[in-house]
Amino acid sequence: MAAIPQVARDVTAIGLDIGTNLIKVVEMRSVRGSIHLLNVGIRPTPPEVISNGVIVEPQGLGLAIRGLLQQQGIRTRATVASVAGQSALVVRPIQVPKMARSELAETMRWEVERHIPFAASEVIMDYEPLQDLESIPEGEPNMDVLLAVAQEDLVNGYVETLRQAGLEPQALDIEPLAAQRSLVDMDVGDAGYHDTVALVNVGNTTTEISIIRNGLIAFTRPIPLAGESLTNAISEAMGRDVNEAERLKKQLGEVFLEAPPPAAAPPPPAPAAAAAAAPGPPSVGEEEGPVFDLSAELGREVPAEKRPDQVFDVSAPPQPTPAGAGAGPPAAATPSQRVFQALQPALAELVTEIRRSLEYYASQRAGATVDRIVLYGGTARLPRLDRFVSREVGLPVEVGNPLKHMASLPAQFSARYLQEIGCLLPVAVGLCLRDMLE
Repeated sequence: MAAIPQVARDVTAIGLDIGTNLIKVVEMRSVRGSIHLLNVGIRPTPPEVISNGVIVEPQGLGLAIRGLLQQQGIRTRATVASVAGQSALVVRPIQVPKMARSELAETMRWEVERHIPFAASEVIMDYEPLQDLESIPEGEPNMDVLLAVAQEDLVNGYVETLRQAGLEPQALDIEPLAAQRSLVDMDVGDAGYHDTVALVNVGNTTTEISIIRNGLIAFTRPIPLAGESLTNAISEAMGRDVNEAERLKKQLGEVFLEAPPPAAAPPPPAPAAAAAAAPGPPSVGEEEGPVFDLSAELGREVPAEKRPDQVFDVSAPPQPTPAGAGAGPPAAATPSQRVFQALQPALAELVTEIRRSLEYYASQRAGATVDRIVLYGGTARLPRLDRFVSREVGLPVEVGNPLKHMASLPAQFSARYLQEIGCLLPVAVGLCLRDMLE
């Protein structure tokens, strides 16, 4: 096991990642210079408790989280949770004129209005310089700052949810920083640590791209194409309702790297919602909130084949990988191939948007290239998606595993099961790491 960043202190904490489709919770402990995974729990997010990324039913969501903790026997209460929601949260690096840190506060009060799509009157804002003044070239007039702005209602909904769940909120963090800790910062002893890495979170409703350069976030962009888009593509192409299409995706969905035999009728194009994905850069309070804090992370120098329908049942034995799964498709069209034919237009659109995002990043400054891509999120479990993205984008691609540096794993789960759900956990693991790493 490669070296990990220095463990700052002995801490036991919960990392809570509340997605629109799944709730993910991990319990971890740092002790004597090592980090241990104590427990993990996953369950579906109750319907209609989140609307447009904002928690609208904190009591119902809190009760669901409380039930998950009881089911898994998790008794720790100190919790770091992530906030998300494209309509109520903006996270992006921006450029401002070069100035001392003491001057930034006043500047950012005015800058925030230029970068958010909602009123700035009731927001919670935080920011952090992405470089020291001393490291900025003498002739460079600007500096990079990471800006995070959330509507106050969004933050209040998360805090109330944690309280309803019987948890003690220690901090609210943003998903890109949490994923960076578990998928990049923990690789400090690995040969590829200094690569520029694109973290691509292929979730249920949105794909989030975060580019990490020199240990800092250099670019972010949300893409409105993800697992739900694939489900809708199956529904429209195969004439199934959405629930049946989701079942087909989970049970039969996989990527074929060779062209499958032609279907009886060609599938229709991807849903209109997918085609509306925009190219190029992402579009996008008076006081810092007590728990919405970036400074603990920034400024710190830090040198599947399993079917997703099993993910909610930690007691279910892993399903065997079909023989020849890594090879090209057989001569006759199979049910999986027909599902893939339905998925192809949406997958092609998703990969096109990933490529365009990387190209836009590279166009912004000389030498700004990406070395590799790390996929994570529920849709990253689609078999051979990593190889498909690699072939189409022309970069090495891997599925992220935030558990590979753990000193120990919980005995109640098989190693294979933990490996298979690992790509669901980068944010939750990174939230726990927030107060564990120096």
